Amino acid sequence: MRDLGVNISRIGVGIVLFAIGLYKFTAVEADAIFADVSNSPILSWLYKVGDGSHQFVSNLIGAMEILIALLIFFGFKNQKAALLGGILGTITFLITLSFFFTSPSENVFTMVDWCPTPNGFILKDIVFLGVCLQLAIENW
Repeated sequence: MRDLGVNISRIGVGIVLFAIGLYKFTAVEADAIFADVSNSPILSWLYKVGDGSHQFVSNLIGAMEILIALLIFFGFKNQKAALLGGILGTITFLITLSFFFTSPSENVFTMVDWCPTPNGFILKDIVFLGVCLQLAIENW
């Protein structure tokens, strides 16, 4: 019972990552992430590898997200899977959080009346970063 909240958090991160990973295989998402990924000094090179294909890069990122989700799920039974899922998830969410500094401002903030509101899609990654970091630390 002591670990119930932690386990629910891990399952939640795994489910969301799996779903977002699947969504990356759609043309809509491939086009939607282009501005963020192409402006990232960490990820922009992927478009050179994929001959500029939005779908290739999106598929690659989606496959990585699905892999991390599966590692998180298998991590309940296998410490090495948990460690690898935690490390890869931590790296992933540090990269996506870096979009706050590298993406065009219209992708990061939405104006709600007079107030710039951060993109909730990226903000969730703060929580996901914490869950994955904790998973990596616990299984080190």
